[in-house]
Amino acid sequence: MAWAESVRTRGTVAAPFGDVGVPVVDPADIAEVAAVCLLDDRHAGGVFELTGPEGVTPRRQAGAIAAALGVPVRFHELTREEAKAAMTPFVPPELADDTLDIIGAPNAAELRISPDVQQVLGRGPRPFSDWVARNIAAFR
Repeated sequence: MAWAESVRTRGTVAAPFGDVGVPVVDPADIAEVAAVCLLDDRHAGGVFELTGPEGVTPRRQAGAIAAALGVPVRFHELTREEAKAAMTPFVPPELADDTLDIIGAPNAAELRISPDVQQVLGRGPRPFSDWVARNIAAFR
């Protein structure tokens, strides 16, 4: 929802590393897996890695929002310096640098698509477009 205001007011999503994608997990999948694990003893003591079904880039996320809205949403790729400047009011500069290092070059584990949502829920993880559809009012 961090982009909701900029989409509503400027029709724009701004983020660094526009073509770097990770398998973003839908919060509803996290909640559903947690509920199943709490209610089903077969999952007691289990450790689960929850991911989305595919890597999704910020540029593709902006496209999914535009498709759901039915209007263009422009993607603006922030430079590393612009992204750091936007983060430093909320985090120390060194943490901003570390965060940008991580999101700019995810490692193999961060790119991996886990089977755990499927294993626990008996269905695959929801794509980003499903999350957008459920939350589209925030972007209008």
